[in-house]
Amino acid sequence: MPLLKLLHFMALICWCGALLYLPALIAAGTRSSDALFYRDHAHLTRMVFNLIATPAALLAIGSGTALFLRDGLFDAWLIVKLTTVAGMVICHALCGVLILRIEQIAEPALRRECLAIGVLIVMLISTTLWLVLAKPF
Repeated sequence: MPLLKLLHFMALICWCGALLYLPALIAAGTRSSDALFYRDHAHLTRMVFNLIATPAALLAIGSGTALFLRDGLFDAWLIVKLTTVAGMVICHALCGVLILRIEQIAEPALRRECLAIGVLIVMLISTTLWLVLAKPF
């Protein structure tokens, strides 16, 4: 089943890329007072979230689940990795909440929240990658 693994890798690359991009995109929407820019930017942010990040997340989680069920992997590192993936899902949901908040009103205070989510996403992706490659326990 190399095609399933390829699907998993491709979906992960799209999801992680979108997760890294979304906080910056959300924070950029708080800087302009131009109504036309704000409307178009909000549309772009929602489109990236709905059409790229969410389907890629669903494909990555679904294909990853199929991979470890097919191979019968239930090691300790996998449990920790699934915990980091759950953290990535929470960050994904938080980005969705921030998108809804920024569509209502462009709050400059959202930049700090976007920075915190962005740093957390980088840490979770790095930890997940390390756990997959090193399989430490």
